[in-house]
Amino acid sequence: MSCESCGATISAESTVAGKCTYCGSPYVKEIPSRADLIRPETLVPFKVDKARAKELFQHWLGHGWFTPSNLSQLGRLDLIKGVYTPFWTYDTSALSNWTAESGYYYYETESYTVMVNGKHQSRTRQVKKTRWVPSHGQRQGFYNDVLVPASKGMNQELILKIYPFELGQLVPYKPEFLGGFIAEEYGVDLQQGWGTAQGIVSSSERQKCAREVPGDTHRYLRVQTNFSGITYKHILLPVWIAAYEYNAKNYNFLVNGQTGKVQGFKPISWAKVALFVGAVAAVVAGLAYYFYIS
Repeated sequence: MSCESCGATISAESTVAGKCTYCGSPYVKEIPSRADLIRPETLVPFKVDKARAKELFQHWLGHGWFTPSNLSQLGRLDLIKGVYTPFWTYDTSALSNWTAESGYYYYETESYTVMVNGKHQSRTRQVKKTRWVPSHGQRQGFYNDVLVPASKGMNQELILKIYPFELGQLVPYKPEFLGGFIAEEYGVDLQQGWGTAQGIVSSSERQKCAREVPGDTHRYLRVQTNFSGITYKHILLPVWIAAYEYNAKNYNFLVNGQTGKVQGFKPISWAKVALFVGAVAAVVAGLAYYFYIS
C-alpha cells in the first residue's frame, strides 16, 4: 500500500484499508510489489508487545516539566501499530589524514602600573600565550554497522531519539515475522543511505583526529577521510508508531519495539512556562537587589 500524501509504502499480511499509518492521510492505494527492491536480510523481532507499549505510553505521558497537568488523564490513544522499519547498516574502513596547528601554552611576565593613593606603583603579572606550530598525522579505523534510517514516512527526528537498537539480536528474515505487523519498504535508497553513513563516519573521524593533535590546544584542523572495503545490509527494526489526541489535536510518538524507549511530541502548557519564567525573573531580581544593597 502506498500513501499519496507522505509517500510511504508498507506491506502487510492482508489488505490495509483506511488511513496512512504515518501521516493519517486517507489517500492510500494498493500497488504491486517492486521486483527490483533489495530484500531485508535480517530483522530484530518485537520484544515489546502492544500492551506493554500502551503502558509505556501512559507512563511517558505523565512526565514533563511544561506539559499540561491533565495530559495523562485526557490524552487519548488513537492509533498504535507495530512497524518493521527499514534501515541500512554499513561497514567500512576509514583512513584519515589530518593537518592542524598545534598550540603550546607558555607564560611571560609583564609589567604594568596601578594608581594607589594618588601614586603610580609598578606591578607584574603572568600572561598566558600560545606558540603555534604545524602538525599532521594519520589514523585508521573500522566502523561496523553504521545505522541509517531508510523510512520515508516515519519522523526522522523521533527515530534517532529512540536509539540505540541492539543489533546483536538480529535474526534471519522470515515472512512469518510480519504476522500482525506492518513492514515499510525503504524510501531512502542504498546510495542515499551511504551518503548519510559517510557523514556519520566523517564526523566521528574528525573528533578522533582532533584528540590526536598534540599540544595544549589546536586550530585549523583539516581532515581528509578515504573509505574502503564498504559492505551493507538491509535490515528491519521494530518500532511501535502511535498517535494520541489531546484537546482535539493529534500528536505522534514512537516506542522502540526492542528496548521500550519512548519519544514523541507533547502539547505545551504556556501557563506553566509563564510561571517558570516569572519565578526565574523573581530570583534574578532578588539576587540583583541583594548584591546592590550589599
